[in-house]
Amino acid sequence: MRRILLGLMAAATAGLVLFVLGSALVAGKLTGQVFVAVLPLVILFTLAWNGLTRPRD
Repeated sequence: MRRILLGLMAAATAGLVLFVLGSALVAGKLTGQVFVAVLPLVILFTLAWNGLTRPRD
């Protein structure tokens, strides 16, 4: 159950990051402010990825 939740969270956050960056790129509004807005999603993806790849104790 834990791996499913972390996998879904990693996939969802990666998809959202790609969607936001792609939308900003298409709209021609790819600025530093977009990267600041995407940063929490990247952090959440990193937490999920570390939870998936780190060996359990």
